[in-house]
This record gives sequence, C-alpha cells and structure tokens, in this order.
Amino acid sequence: MAYQFIHIETYSRAQTKVKGTDNHFNSAAQVIGEARREPRYSRHVGEVGKVYRLGGTHSVTQLEARHTALLKDLKETVTRKDGSTYERKLRKDAATLYTEIHSHPLPASTFLADKKTHGPEIQKWIKLALEDFQARMPEEIEWTAVMHVDESHVHFHILAINPKDPKLDANKLHTGKAAATKLRSTLDVPTAILALPKPELQKRPRKPKQLRPSKNCETQRKNKIKRGAQLAEWEKECRDVEAHNATLLADWNTANSAHLKSARKQRGAIPEKDAYTAAMKTLQDRYYEMVGKPCGLLRDGPRAERLSTVEYGARQKNAQRLAADIETVEKDRERVDQEIDMVKDIKARHADSLADLSQKKGEFDEGVEALEQLVIQLETGKATISGGAIQMQKPPRFLKHLFEKKPDESRAVGLFRRLFKLIVRGVDSGRNVVETTLEPNEPEL
Repeated sequence: MAYQFIHIETYSRAQTKVKGTDNHFNSAAQVIGEARREPRYSRHVGEVGKVYRLGGTHSVTQLEARHTALLKDLKETVTRKDGSTYERKLRKDAATLYTEIHSHPLPASTFLADKKTHGPEIQKWIKLALEDFQARMPEEIEWTAVMHVDESHVHFHILAINPKDPKLDANKLHTGKAAATKLRSTLDVPTAILALPKPELQKRPRKPKQLRPSKNCETQRKNKIKRGAQLAEWEKECRDVEAHNATLLADWNTANSAHLKSARKQRGAIPEKDAYTAAMKTLQDRYYEMVGKPCGLLRDGPRAERLSTVEYGARQKNAQRLAADIETVEKDRERVDQEIDMVKDIKARHADSLADLSQKKGEFDEGVEALEQLVIQLETGKATISGGAIQMQKPPRFLKHLFEKKPDESRAVGLFRRLFKLIVRGVDSGRNVVETTLEPNEPEL
C-alpha cells in the first residue's frame, strides 16, 4: 500500500468478540500484552522482534500498572429503579483503554535491510503522527507508544488512559464515539430500538430432599431405590422445563429479530451513526493534512475510486512529489523565519541604540542648560559659590542631583559632574577656571 493507515479503538477488561470472527476475542490485557510482545499474545507473529519505545509518559509496563492501580479502587454509582443509589466496582465491560495503530506502507523487511536509507522517512512519519496525536488529546492523558518491525509493515501502537475521568472512560478519547455521545445527549427522542420483552421462563424444580438415614440394611436398600426414582423424576422435570424454556427463547429470538429489522427499516438513518462516521472521516482528513500529505501518503486506497494500476501509480508519484514540495516549502519557511528573527533582532538592537542615544542627548541638553543658567546667574550676581557650595535662584533639577554620584550614571552626567566641581573649586579660590591668552594681532572677543 502507499496510503495512510490509522485505526483507533477502545477496550475493557472483559473479553470482547471481534466482529467477523469465530473465536477471536480482545481485551485491555490482550492489547497491552501484544504491544509488549508477550508470547501468548503474539502467536500471529512469525518471529517476535524487538519492541522500540517511541515516547509517552510511561513505558508499556508502567502504563499497565497504572491502569490496574486506578481500576482497583475505582467505583461507580448505580441508581436503582426506585431512585435509591449504591456504589459498586466499575463493571468489567467499561472501556478504560484507548489505542491507536499507525501503519506505514514501507515493508518491514525493506526497512530492516537498509535502515540508513529509510530511517529518516520513518522518523519523520513517527514524529508528525505523535505530534498530531498529542494535539488531539487532552493534556492530562497518560500514554505510551511502541513500534514493531516484525510483521509485514512498519507500524506502531499508542496506548492511552484517561485518569482524570471518574470512570476512566476511554470512549471520551475516541473521536467517533465522543461525537455520537455528544449528539445523543441533545436528542429529545432516543433512537435506540428496544427489544421485545423476554418471555417469563419456568424455574427449575427443587431437588428432592435427602431421605432420613437408617441403620437397618433393608431400609437402606429401599431408601436407595426410592431416592433413585426421585432423582430420575426430578431430572426429567428439569429437562422438560429446559426444553420448554428453550422453545420460548427460540420463539422470542425469531420474533425479536423480525421486530428489530422492521423497526430499523422504519427508523431510517441513525443520527448518532452519522455523527460517528462524519467524525471519523474528519479524523482521516486531519491525519492526511498533518501526517499523510507531508509523508507522501495518499488519503485513500485504490478501491475507494476503483482506480486502475496505472492511475493509482500516478497518484503515488504525485503524492511523493507533493511531499517533496511540502518539505521544500517547510525548509524555505524555516529559512524565512530565521531571516525574520534576524531582522527583528537587528531592529531591536537599533531601537535600543536609538533609545540610548536619545537618553544621552537628553542628559547632554539638560547639562548644557544647567551650565548656562549657572554662568548667567554668576555673571549677574544672582548666584554665588562659597565653601564649595552653589547658591542660586531656582537651581535646575539636573544640578540638584549632580553631586550625588550613582553607580549607573552615564559618561555625560559624569563629565558634567566633574566640570561643575571644577567650577566650584575655581570660583571658590578666586581663580578663573579657564584662562585665554590672546595671540599677537588676534582681535579680542
């Protein structure tokens, strides 16, 4: 095959007969044992191979232990006909294990013969399938995934439990069953067809009581004969009752089958079944988009459209080309994303530089303004410097905090701080801070 394959199912502790078979039964223990490749559950495999763990919250053994531990103390509340309730252990036929089987068209023998060539293809398929599984499931599930290469095709199993649910209900994880249940809860009239009432069966007659023992040999002989006759008569009555009941049940089965057939014909389509089918188709469509298409797999097999071998081969080649195109687009997208991140990083650094430059300019402008006000007030006598302190009217904010050195101050603030200190010391000692000597023939300013 060259098309996708995914199968989902739920299992209970009870043995459930597989449809279309005579003696094939499945259960949670059987499915877990097969995934782990236990001999009694792996008789369908010619030569049991290695089990490859792919991921999950547990190993298969750990998940089985967790499943068993949760079921041990799990109880359900049952409502009687009179409205009263009582608690009992969860019934054995309650679905508590969710499973998925994913199969790849690559034959296992081909994969084993050249793992180096086919390994990347299988790894990509597994990665996408597991990512899709986790995206579809609630976060609180516990699960494991294992791969087998000892059957015809490479395939892997996913086993999961729903520990947050009060009944460990695995059907809530099943896309189709969950859709059917959701729709059923909205229907005003149930679509289920009730069977005809079963006939009231006769009860088996009570077994005759044992005769009182006697020490007399003759009495013992007579009692033995009498006892034999009683048992023979009782067994005959039991056979008559069983035959009568068998006839009643046979007649009921015939009538009930006719009743169900007629009622189903009159009922028509079942809304829950349509919801189930639609949800399962949606799952396959999603799987194709998320897994099948990127891996070069077809959505459907050749029988779906009755394609010829040539037509189906052409479909396969188109699917492979599409997968290659998707991979190229993904690589291009990754490259573009990297370039976008690079541009964003450059823009961020540029913005930081602009912000830093703007801060420095603001500090410089504020320092120049403070210096200008000090000089003007010193020239006009409105400001004085004495004892290392500046006395001036309305001192600028910049000047107020200038002499309190901070560990993270900028170079501009530090430079102005040093400059103002020099001015204070110069004026305080009666000297000019800056002396200008004119060159000969130079005009005075």
